[in-house]
Amino acid sequence: MTNIKAETALTAQSRVATSSLTLLLVDDDQLSREMLAIQLGGLFKHIYSGADGDEGFQLFCEHSPDIVLTDQIMPGLSGLDLKRKIRATGAKTPVVLMTSTIDNKILLEAINIGIERFVPKPFDFHQIVRTLTSIARETINEQLLEEHRQQEVNHLRDLDAYNSLQQESARRKERHVVRHDLRSQALKGAGGVRWGINIAYSPQDIMCGDGYSVRNLFDGRQLIFVVDAMGHGMSASLTAMLATSFFNYQVENLHLWGTFTLRIFLKRFKEYLASMLLEDEVLSCAFFLIDLVKEEIKTAVFALPPLMIRGLDGSVRRVRGENPPIGIYPSETRISTISLTNVADILIMTDGVSDALLTEGGSYREVLEADYRAAPTLPALQRRFRAKTEQVIQDDLTLILVRRLDLDSDWNWNVKPDVTLSAVKRTVEEFLEALALEADVAPGERAELNIALTEALTNALEHGCRGGRNDGESQDRGEEAALEKEELLPVAEIVFCATLWRGAKKPLLIMKVCDNGPGMSAAALQTVIDDISLHDSGLRLITRNSEVVFLDEAGGCLIMLKTLEGGGACAH
Repeated sequence: MTNIKAETALTAQSRVATSSLTLLLVDDDQLSREMLAIQLGGLFKHIYSGADGDEGFQLFCEHSPDIVLTDQIMPGLSGLDLKRKIRATGAKTPVVLMTSTIDNKILLEAINIGIERFVPKPFDFHQIVRTLTSIARETINEQLLEEHRQQEVNHLRDLDAYNSLQQESARRKERHVVRHDLRSQALKGAGGVRWGINIAYSPQDIMCGDGYSVRNLFDGRQLIFVVDAMGHGMSASLTAMLATSFFNYQVENLHLWGTFTLRIFLKRFKEYLASMLLEDEVLSCAFFLIDLVKEEIKTAVFALPPLMIRGLDGSVRRVRGENPPIGIYPSETRISTISLTNVADILIMTDGVSDALLTEGGSYREVLEADYRAAPTLPALQRRFRAKTEQVIQDDLTLILVRRLDLDSDWNWNVKPDVTLSAVKRTVEEFLEALALEADVAPGERAELNIALTEALTNALEHGCRGGRNDGESQDRGEEAALEKEELLPVAEIVFCATLWRGAKKPLLIMKVCDNGPGMSAAALQTVIDDISLHDSGLRLITRNSEVVFLDEAGGCLIMLKTLEGGGACAH
């Protein structure tokens, strides 16, 4: 009676351990196979039976059982061979080997290939049950652990997807908050002199501590705001976004003020920050009120790096801000005035530029002035920055260059080409030959200029002189014959002029292509440039092969800037 109860208890425990699992039983002895299948049938969820190793492997591939119980000596694949083939699939399914003889060679081989247990034949049913029950518990524990691991993986994957979604939303919000009302737009000042504002904004993380806004005011002046929040991550990003948003809010409501003064604007801005900043938090920022009619800029700089100002004669000076960073406690605000009368350009930057680490040691501020003296455009300065600094995530980078676009020069080139495609090609060739006599032009730069000028003059011909859609899409070169037959506007005219300004160590080539067609807006120009689907559009080719592009107010004059690096060109 005691033995019967013990057997019943063992069977019940085994059933609990094995009831959710499947078993593959492989034995060439039909009687042993059928007897085992009957005896173990009540323990497993399902039992698959194979008459030899080959059939057993086929059943394994079809059903992926949880445990394999196999005889060793069989026709075809032996039990060890079956284990090898199962192992080759990458499966970790436990295999129990039934064998009548276990010599040292078989034992060593079985251990090496990962046989879980041995059951001697003739077998003891209770021993098989105990062996399978033990393996079943281990298998269930491993399955539970793997399920837990998978749940963790799925959770992390879902969390990553959620974080990616939130990060992209944050990035879109940051792009929405920063503003540039004057992208690609040339501004006219005193004496008809044109100016342009170029920005290089490089967030190093989703949560960017830098921000900027360039706004056109209701009275015709321009107001630039640059912010560099303390620290990194979420806190710095929120501070920069809130500060930039409030700046934009104030600008958009200036028409309600009647008369705008920078001092009152700053007073309200600082009052807002005092309510928003933490007690131990400060903000570095700067404001620039540009009046091109008066040829001056009023500045209020709060703990940003010094401004770099280049004169028309090429001289460079630094102008330091006179205000400490803004905190929650009130402080006096000093406003300075910079005359633009003899200024070629002004460089504004955040700490991420000056504090960047050099690959040779030290910080970029040590070589900044030398690079600025050499580089008359932001892309040229960026090339030098990238070549000298460590290419690792350091800090957010913001650079703004306010540049005069009309500069006196000792070399000028002017022509009014005939409004034909053949004249356009001839004009480009003649210009490049003349330029080569005046400046060191690298072969790559010559090729880029060829593309940019050909596209600019062709665009003027297509959309200006022939009245086509002014969307920046150049005519298919295979349709040149058809283009030549199109009627010109009654007063069709193209003017191309270029100047070579040597105020920086590397010459600045300023090219202007003007037509008397309907023109286009700077916003339309920027839309075409930003639309990556229009990768072959004329305007995208122009911007890719020159460095900076502006449209004058009328929209019929395209201004292209390019630094001539020459034979010792800084890598593009």
